[in-house]
Amino acid sequence: MDLEKREASPVEIGALLMDAVCTPSAPEQDALRELAIHLGVKLERMQTELLYLRAFAVDFALALSLGESPAKEAVTTHYYSHWDLVAREAGEGLLEDLRLRLAAYARVIGDADVHSDGLKGQLGRLFADNCQGGEKGRDLALLGGAMFAALFEEIVDLFNTVDIVVHEAS
Repeated sequence: MDLEKREASPVEIGALLMDAVCTPSAPEQDALRELAIHLGVKLERMQTELLYLRAFAVDFALALSLGESPAKEAVTTHYYSHWDLVAREAGEGLLEDLRLRLAAYARVIGDADVHSDGLKGQLGRLFADNCQGGEKGRDLALLGGAMFAALFEEIVDLFNTVDIVVHEAS
């Protein structure tokens, strides 16, 4: 029911989305560390690729949940302002890498219909390829697909329970 929705500003939502992309929980980090050892994949590579996959989940959820709206524009502006701050510390190459990776994941969206494993499977396979998973690629694909789906669903749920209050500039 709409009466139960909480109000939030685009600034709050942008910060929350950036936190969801960049700040994995301690248990998640521990599990990734163990999985990287088990699969013989470099942990840093897997963490970086998960960052890009999470960023794509946020972008995709924004597009599907908010469409072309003032709320989407405002949230996106504040969300990407956080990326600009991160890029100042990490180097401008980060934004170019992010742009390229988001484009690669977006291309999968167009191809997902033709593959039997659907969107989750396709995104997971690309994640595994980007992690250079080799023979353990199937396990990495399952991880990537599950991580994408979980965050995407979480973000969509957020947008279903929050009214984004966009103030017009005067």
